[in-house]
Amino acid sequence: MTRRSEAPEPLHFRSVLLPLDWSPFAEQAVPWAAAIARKARARLRLALVHRSPSPPPLDKSSVRLYTKIELALRQSEREYLRRIAATIKEAGAIQLATATLSGAPAQVLADYVRETGVDLVVMTTHGRGGLQRAWLGSVADRLVRGLEVPVLLVRPKDDVPETAVPKLEEVLVPLDGSRRAEAALPPALGVARLFGSRLTLLQVVEPVMALVDTPVAFPQALDEELTALRRREAQDYLDDIAERITEQGVPTRASAVLAGNALAGIEAAARGPGVGMIAVATHGRGGVRRLVLGSVTDKLVRAGELPVLVTRPRGK
Repeated sequence: MTRRSEAPEPLHFRSVLLPLDWSPFAEQAVPWAAAIARKARARLRLALVHRSPSPPPLDKSSVRLYTKIELALRQSEREYLRRIAATIKEAGAIQLATATLSGAPAQVLADYVRETGVDLVVMTTHGRGGLQRAWLGSVADRLVRGLEVPVLLVRPKDDVPETAVPKLEEVLVPLDGSRRAEAALPPALGVARLFGSRLTLLQVVEPVMALVDTPVAFPQALDEELTALRRREAQDYLDDIAERITEQGVPTRASAVLAGNALAGIEAAARGPGVGMIAVATHGRGGVRRLVLGSVTDKLVRAGELPVLVTRPRGK
């Protein structure tokens, strides 16, 4: 019997965090963070983690020079955040706050999220800037695994920060039939409502292979029958969720597709016209470990071009 799912409640964004690291790549997340915060009437928090110079030497003259450099660096960081904040304000009214944090980036950002009640983190991943790797790429991985709030990961495309207000016609939500995977629905629904987007619920069904090494081989037609049955079950499951979301005023369609693996099916659907974001839960597993959305999330982030809204189910 197909499990009847509860209607997901949209996540309301009241506080949005945008970590920055001086790089133009990190700034490519600014339009997304600002658009979401502005549409949600949320407070947008700009955060920069202070990176101190090398430990000070022992002689007094060098200590004085070190102190001057440290003060100048902190002043530059404050000015940088003020400049980004001013640019965001020019595009329209918005609640803004800035913060310079100190410590290990992933840890202090996670602490800041919890202390200030941030509902959503928006950041780029795998950004590179200047002569060294910008630190946000690796920090993003740790935040996704450590936070219980959604993280919108924007993959930078070039050296020039994107300034246009994002347009979002469709949010693709891959599901695998598990409760954990459905954790992606509330933030996806929240974003879709803000942008007036539609949702597309997707489940990838892998063809059932024939058992050819048994003493009594099953008929070849059984593969098609089992595959068709699983696809119908998946479609019924998605249709049930889509109906409940549509009743809340967000247009939603459902599609159970055949593909060799989950990643291939999701990537094919993501190339559809209008798809502007993928929303997925990480580490979604169930049954006999056949539900693999958790394992494909990293690949979607690393290989894809679309922003990926990643949610780690609470308590997992």
